[in-house]
Amino acid sequence: MRAMIRARNPRRDDRTILGLVKQELFVYTVLTRPETRWDPADVRRRLDGDVTFVAAPRRAAKPVGFVSVRSSDRTTMLLDLLAVEPGSQGKGWGTALLKQAERYARERGYREMKLFVDEANGKARLFYARNGYGESEYVPSFAFIVMAKRL
Repeated sequence: MRAMIRARNPRRDDRTILGLVKQELFVYTVLTRPETRWDPADVRRRLDGDVTFVAAPRRAAKPVGFVSVRSSDRTTMLLDLLAVEPGSQGKGWGTALLKQAERYARERGYREMKLFVDEANGKARLFYARNGYGESEYVPSFAFIVMAKRL
């Protein structure tokens, strides 16, 4: 795998990103909070407030994954969303995106990366643990686990 990581181009990338959020992330939200409704406009608002990178096999190719981050406070960057299409999982794309997000945060002086993962998403929890993230808190009202890593 030769990862091409580039900045998000909303016109070119958002259809794929929205599909990945719905297919790979939203399914876990509904498991723990079945009343939640899919809202692509809400996801777009989040993306517009985030810094988002996409992974693609070539510069002009359709993305196979993405990561979005935003500032949480002066020392902590929040990893808001990360997803990779099923056929591309296990090939290093997620790790490349995660490393890009961490590099982006470090270059801006952040000392910690934090994220929230749905309790039911064991695969994501394992992925983050393998990449140095520890579980630091459980939020029962949302069935989230907070994971963090010093940068």
